Amino acid sequence: MRPVRFLATALFVCAIAVPAFAQEPVPAEKTDTVASTAPDGSTTEQFPAPGPNAIPQLPRVSQDPEGNPLKLAASDFKHFFSGDTGRTMAYTAVIAVAAAPWDREGVNNGFNIPTTVFQSGNVIGNFAFQIGAGFAAYGAGKAFGNQKVAFVGRDIVRAQVVSQVMVQTLKYAIRRDRPDHSNNKSFPSGHSASAFATATVLQRYYGWKVGVPAYALGSYVALARMSWNRHHASDVVMGAGFGSASARTVTMSMAKTKFSVGVQPQVGGASINFTKIYK
Repeated sequence: MRPVRFLATALFVCAIAVPAFAQEPVPAEKTDTVASTAPDGSTTEQFPAPGPNAIPQLPRVSQDPEGNPLKLAASDFKHFFSGDTGRTMAYTAVIAVAAAPWDREGVNNGFNIPTTVFQSGNVIGNFAFQIGAGFAAYGAGKAFGNQKVAFVGRDIVRAQVVSQVMVQTLKYAIRRDRPDHSNNKSFPSGHSASAFATATVLQRYYGWKVGVPAYALGSYVALARMSWNRHHASDVVMGAGFGSASARTVTMSMAKTKFSVGVQPQVGGASINFTKIYK
């Protein structure tokens, strides 16, 4: 019976990351620019006319180097309620329903998971640990002039704030008893939300080479919460979903790009130029 339980555990670890794998990737913005000089000597950034099959693309990640992470998080909440979030939470809900029969197994530690193996997961998934790591990366990126690291740290902080506000609100609204009966703040798991929020931000910036181990670490945190009888299986699945959805929210640009259109004479004809207007 024990091999079956370990197999079920392995399948659960894989399934918990499905909401992230199921998302359609947001391609990076790639444009070829042409500089033109005006009569007064100023230059403008111009873009060639798109082809007939061109599809508008959003930037893969947000690019506001001067944005304070806490100030930006305040505007992230209105963007959280989107179609992308709906899809992520729908995938998560299906997995949570499938995991619900294992909730009783979690209470009895039916997977025979040794708690000592997962002890560090309780620390890694802690909100203070995760947001502290985000601020550390943000500060290091600023201090050493590494813009990408600063972006990553900033967006980890934003994802942590958004996910925890959502999760903690539900905890107090639903009031589900923990498996160990220590309190009634079981659903959803805040540790799982924090771990998966960071994992999703890392995946969005660095791809699956970093994303796979990051999601594996998130799954380790989720299993730790179950092994210590702090959460049911459905709790950690829904927590993972909220973390992933929050991270996707803060790494997707919501701004609209504006262009002006002009015609420029060329030898033997003319060209249409699209000039990006910066706010």
